[in-house]
Parts: sequence; structure tokens; C-alpha cells
Amino acid sequence: MPSHKSGSSHESGSPRSAGSSPGAQEPRTPQYSGSRLRAYLSPRSWLLPLFVLLLLGGSGTALYLGGLGNPADHLKQLPVAVVNRDQGTQTPTGQENFGQAITDTMVENFGKTDQIDLQPLSWEDAQSQLRAGRVFAAVVVEPDFSASAAGLVTASLTDAEASRPQISLYTNPLASPLASELAAGAVKPALTQASTSLGDQLQDSASQAQQAAAEAQGQELAQLGVPAEAQGALAPTIDGTSMALLRDPVQITQSEFQKPPDGAALGMSAFFYSVLLMVVGLSGSVTLHFLLDSRSGVLPVELGTRYVLGPRLLPGRWTTFLVKWGTASIAALPTAGLMMWTAHAVGMPIPHGGWFFFSSWLSIVTVAAVAFALVGIFGSAGMILSLIYVVFMGLPAATGVLPLQTLPGFFVFIARGEPLYQMTIANKAILYYDAEASAGLQAGLIGMGIIILISVVAALVFALLYDRTRGVRSAAADVEKAAART
Repeated sequence: MPSHKSGSSHESGSPRSAGSSPGAQEPRTPQYSGSRLRAYLSPRSWLLPLFVLLLLGGSGTALYLGGLGNPADHLKQLPVAVVNRDQGTQTPTGQENFGQAITDTMVENFGKTDQIDLQPLSWEDAQSQLRAGRVFAAVVVEPDFSASAAGLVTASLTDAEASRPQISLYTNPLASPLASELAAGAVKPALTQASTSLGDQLQDSASQAQQAAAEAQGQELAQLGVPAEAQGALAPTIDGTSMALLRDPVQITQSEFQKPPDGAALGMSAFFYSVLLMVVGLSGSVTLHFLLDSRSGVLPVELGTRYVLGPRLLPGRWTTFLVKWGTASIAALPTAGLMMWTAHAVGMPIPHGGWFFFSSWLSIVTVAAVAFALVGIFGSAGMILSLIYVVFMGLPAATGVLPLQTLPGFFVFIARGEPLYQMTIANKAILYYDAEASAGLQAGLIGMGIIILISVVAALVFALLYDRTRGVRSAAADVEKAAART
């Protein structure tokens, strides 16, 4: 049998063991001599694939749809700002600040439930929280709220013009388009109730004002000798239009605090890009796993019609992990750059390019560390576990679609340990929040670093333990034993 140079690939058979003499006969795996049909029909051939598909289909559906299917049912402590900018006004009964009464009532009522965390803030603080994505909506009582409300009472008895008191409801789609709509939907009934309550108060005030005006006018007309019947016809009244306006006086205006820029996928681009990084990192790790195992003589791969198996290097498991992860980390550098360039070319705005490149690279490296660690610990089953852990568990917990305040408790518990969660909050801070450390950039980068550290330490510990207890892996397959089990 002809000899091969070290490092070359073989079309068939098993490569010569490292360190063997040039004239040594290469071991050849025995050919299976039983019935092929029997082998294919054996439960060992179809039970495991069936189990894998059932596991992936069932767990994927349960985790993904179970996590994102009913956000309103799991709504808990969703942060919303409430701001009273009302400057108050002077009324016949004294100084009034209707805005303060409304915000106090809202805070008290929402404090009795755990769905919305209504936070009284100044307008400056509320804007800062909105820009940083820490609140998903803001209820703002405008400065002339009380003056406009009092003006409605006056206008109902005179020809004076008046405007409705206004409350602005700002949503925050950059924080989460769906969560901001959930927040707005949760506070709108309270605002409607506030308008009704204020309307009752204004109707009472208008009735008192009408009575007082009628009495004052009656005295004046009596002094002029006008008959009582005529006085009733001349008495001031509140027409139906004014009464309807007094019944529901508040004008609620909903708008976006910051509109997502063009190319930002309506505020979802950070999440979509993070998912893309996850897919590249995971699929790239699986590809590198097979290619490098083939190169080191551990597992063969087929490239078209070629059956490729490198020289039997008999690498230690810790060496294999470091080689694979190191290769992925180096390859992630040009990959991150190419992905950024392509994203920019198709119109996605990318501010703070340096931070975004580093976050993109670190995201791929993090996913690769997790994937190679699971494969190193659990063997080929680690690829399935990687898919479940990184994808199925990571997508709902990533906060890209819905924030943690709208997820079941299980996903809130695991979120900080999910690579996609850390990737999303870091990329969101860079793309939307001016790369502020407090907006998620610092937490995301540190979180990815911790996941890498845990993955590397766990992989090396188990690799050294396996190598000591089970020995270094050999590339030769024991076909005879496999055939006996068939």
C-alpha cells in the first residue's frame, strides 16, 4: 500500500497512526457483512433520528411559542413614566392642579396591581429614561392642563373660545415596539377614567357657575323691572355640545417619542442582527467542528465525492477545544467586518462602528465558545443541546421581541445566562442609545465575557477529566462491535 505524506487526506480506509514506521501496515476497518436492509430497518437506525426530531420539534415549539405567545398574561412591572407638567390655575374655589390629582390617582391605582410600574418623574428624567430604553412609554400632563380645563367651564357659559386639556402618551418603539404598545394599551383605560372623573368635576363646577350666573343676572334684571318669566328665558344655559365636551374633556394624544431611523426595521434591527450573529456563530461552529475533526483524523467528512480523513493526530480533547475555538475566534474577525459592511451596504445605520465591530466579533466568539464547550462535554449530542440552549431558549429570552417584564418566569430566570440576551442588549445600546454604558452596552459585554469564561473553564475541565479517565480518542471505528449490536 503506498505511503502518504503527513497531513494529506485519504479517499478511503483509515490513516496510519502517528509515529508508526514507514513500512507498517495501515489498519483497515472490516467491511460490514450482514444484511444492509436489516441494518437500515433496525430500530437502532431509525429510533434515534425520530427521537431527535421529536425532541427538537417539541422543545422548540414549547419554548418559543410558550415564551412569546401570551405577553399580556405575563405582564409584570412594565416600567412606564408619568409626568405632571401642569402649572395649575386659579378657580373660584381656589388654586387647582388637576394634573397632579390625575397623576396621583394613577400612581395609587397602578400600585394596587403588578402589571405596570408607574414611575412619577420630571420631564427631564422621563426623556432620559426614554432615550436609554428604561421605560416603554410616558404619560405627560401638559403645562396648561388645569387652565384649559377651567377654560372649558367658562366657555360653556360664554362665547369664549377654549381648548381641551391635553395628555400626551409617548411610546418608545426603540426599546420594544410590541412592549411600548402593550404599555400604551395598559394605561389608556386609566386615562379614559381620568377624563371621566375630571368631567364629573367640571360638570359640577359648570352647574354651580351656571346657578351663580343665573342668580346674579336675575338680580340685575329684577332691578331693571324685567318680569320673572322673561328672566328665565334670558338665564344662561349650557348647550348640549358644551355638556358633551365637559363630560369627556381630556384630549389624549399618542405619538412615538423617537421614531426608528430608516433602515432600523421599525426598531428591530438590533435584534435581527444579533440573531444573524447567533446563526453565523452556531452554524460556523458546527462546520468547523467537522472540518477540524477530519483534519486531525478523528472523524471523516465527505466533500462531494471525496471521503476525507486526515492523519491520526490523536489530539487531546482540551487541545481540540482550544484549536476549534481559537480558529473560530480568529475567523470571526473578518466575518464581523464583512457582516458590518454588508449591513451598511443594504441601508442599516451603524453608529459607533468600533464598538459595533467589537460587539459583533465578541458575539460570534461567545456562541462558538458555548457550542464547542457543549460538544466537548456531551459529544455529538452537544450540537443538539446547543440548538436548544442557544436558539430555542435564547430567542424568547433575548428581549428583542418582548422585554423580560412580559415573559414567563422561566425565561426571566435564564435570560442573563443566554448569549443572545447579552448580544441583543449590547447591540441595541450601540445602535439606538449612543453606545451608553448604562443603556446595556456594559452589561452586555461583561455578560458575554462571563459566558465565555464559564464555557472555556467547563470545556477544559471536562476535557482533561475525559482524557485521564477514558484516554485520547482514536479515529478507528470498531465496526465489528457495531455490527454485533445491529
